[in-house]
Amino acid sequence: MYARSLPERGEGGAVAEGVKDLAPAGVFVRRIVLTNFRNYISSRVELPENAHRIVLTGANGAGKTNLLEAVSFLAPGKGIRNARFSDVTGKNAANNVVSFPWAVAAVIKNGDDEIEIGTGLGSIGAKNERRSILINGEERKSQADLGLVCCAVWLTPAMDRLFSGEPAGRRRFWDRLTQAFFVGHAGNCAAYARALKQWGKLLREGTGDSNWLSALERTLGKYGAKIAFSRRETLKMLVEELENGVTEFPRAVLSLTGGGEDFLSLLNEEDAVLKVEEHFRQSRKSYAEGGLVGGVHTVELSAFHREKGQAAALCSTGEQKALLISVLLAHLKAQAKRTGTLPLLLLDEVTAHLDRKRRYALFEEIAALKTQVWMTGTEEKAFEGLEEAAHYIAVEELTKASPVSAAS
Repeated sequence: MYARSLPERGEGGAVAEGVKDLAPAGVFVRRIVLTNFRNYISSRVELPENAHRIVLTGANGAGKTNLLEAVSFLAPGKGIRNARFSDVTGKNAANNVVSFPWAVAAVIKNGDDEIEIGTGLGSIGAKNERRSILINGEERKSQADLGLVCCAVWLTPAMDRLFSGEPAGRRRFWDRLTQAFFVGHAGNCAAYARALKQWGKLLREGTGDSNWLSALERTLGKYGAKIAFSRRETLKMLVEELENGVTEFPRAVLSLTGGGEDFLSLLNEEDAVLKVEEHFRQSRKSYAEGGLVGGVHTVELSAFHREKGQAAALCSTGEQKALLISVLLAHLKAQAKRTGTLPLLLLDEVTAHLDRKRRYALFEEIAALKTQVWMTGTEEKAFEGLEEAAHYIAVEELTKASPVSAAS
């Protein structure tokens, strides 16, 4: 039976009547057990009822990020590292993969419900792999089922320069934020990506007939229009929060450009489907000859530092991180208002590149969140100002009986 982690919503993501009047419900991990998970052979973490802020400390390579990654696998997706599932299984001192695949088991509290989650490496195929999922002892076929009981958002050092990195990284980031409001978004993205790959292969190899290509173009139209709509609606919600919010962090001015956003935003869903379908149909010849084709897979997320009047991509690492934090905080507030829930918040090395003023501002924002927040750092002193409200875990104590190579 599903817990009340997300209100009942249709594929379009409309929030149930009266949700805005409810106090937001957060997600809290009460117990997590790691088996053959990177450098954790067999480790168990029990957390007290009042452990709302978890701080993982330890030297570089001790396994802080590994534990954070395990927590991220309680939600849909490929975790904070976006890793292949087969790469997560631990290795011994000789760097050989251990005999049994990795697994994570947890008990979480979501609102008034206590839920058991189990996940681990499932089947490994030549072209794809999947993870197994159990919710309250019942096997689930789709990762989307996890999104009904546990969601998570995160910030990692790899994202510190998100706004000046590759566009694909920003799209993945935006799609994770969008998934919180539109429960079918990840599935729509996967269906679109599969159709796009097959469409491109048929054209490049010259092996597809017109009917086959037309069927794929209808699929691209159907899911492309849904993806564009969901991303755009998420943008509207976050822009509202960023405009109205009061925070010590800089305000990011966000926009989605390219990939047909200029004309899709003017169309209703039915017309948008037809427009995307037509776009791919007209692109057959140029793509087959080695050209490129745009679409929702090439949309660009751009950010602007309002106070500085500068593109985020040109800002320092510290300023980019501050902008990213402001976006995440706006997302959390929008989610609380519109879905009645808050996700787990996972912050890896979050104090790096933040000055004292912004560290304290972040801790104040975190203290106001009614959900569990996990943070990592090499030393406790980096979390000065948070001590009384935090539950500290030295990860070396967890890995003493787990003699395998760390990858944090």
